[in-house]
Amino acid sequence: MPSNKKLSVKGFLFKILIFLPAAFVLWYYLMPAIVFLITLLSKSVLLLVAGNAVVDVEQHGRVIHIVTKFAKSATNTDSLAFVMDVMKYAYGLALFPAMVLATPKPWKDKFQDLYLGLVIIFIVILWGVTFDTMQTLVFQLGEGIGEAMGTTAFTRELIALGYQLGYLILPAITPIILWFTMNQKQLIELAPKFAPKKKVK
Repeated sequence: MPSNKKLSVKGFLFKILIFLPAAFVLWYYLMPAIVFLITLLSKSVLLLVAGNAVVDVEQHGRVIHIVTKFAKSATNTDSLAFVMDVMKYAYGLALFPAMVLATPKPWKDKFQDLYLGLVIIFIVILWGVTFDTMQTLVFQLGEGIGEAMGTTAFTRELIALGYQLGYLILPAITPIILWFTMNQKQLIELAPKFAPKKKVK
């Protein structure tokens, strides 16, 4: 049954503040399962885009270890690995559900929004992990590694841009853009000035 409740800015923000703490608690305790899924997905992607520079991606609790083919040093032939915190890319998994639950819509529509939105947010997380790995390999572990990977000045610029997008921009704006896209009617109720003007005959 369609919802007849009117949406106000104060009411919407108040509901988000109610749902958000519970969403973040659930997000925190589900993080090992989320990291497990990201580990599987990022391993497939990194083995493809990083050539043979990355040999494995391992989960260790709420973080992942990126294992490279490079030795730690000339005297230590153990594989060079580094740790990545997935949580810094994944907070949209808590924010977006809180926004969806705060929206007066039928539950069927809410579940549809959650399903599509969470899939897109997982892609954003995967973007962040991939470019974080690439920029760590190319810019932080030594010039020799970037050269061994065959990067050029242009590809290094692309890696830097992808990292900035994946770290600073996409995780923050994706939940908001998704909500705006999925809730045009509710957006008009919140901001009537965005409603299309009727043509006067």
